[in-house]
Amino acid sequence: MKKLVIATVLAIATAGAAQAQDMFAFMAQSQDTNDIIVINPLNASEDGFVAIYDHHAGQVGELLGVARITKGANAQTRVQLGTTVRNDVIAYLFAGDEFTDPAKALDSVEIEVE
Repeated sequence: MKKLVIATVLAIATAGAAQAQDMFAFMAQSQDTNDIIVINPLNASEDGFVAIYDHHAGQVGELLGVARITKGANAQTRVQLGTTVRNDVIAYLFAGDEFTDPAKALDSVEIEVE
């Protein structure tokens, strides 16, 4: 049975007044194994990463997967996870090479796993 992952945009953030706005437009996933998250589209103010973390009971857990993004429009970003997703997750958008501190993320979106 296919599981459907649906995301709701929670926050739109900027990295600074001189930079473009970073935004997740929407997110959807319908893989049989639920181990890939697809993000469509996003705009990044600089090169960076999308990192997917476990997000069970409102708490940010372990890092599940990362994908590189480029400055500007990114039509589709696929994040391969190290495991099948059973709990809700959260995606963070990071500029630069750092993606291990969610407090430094430019944007985030929760993903409900049904």
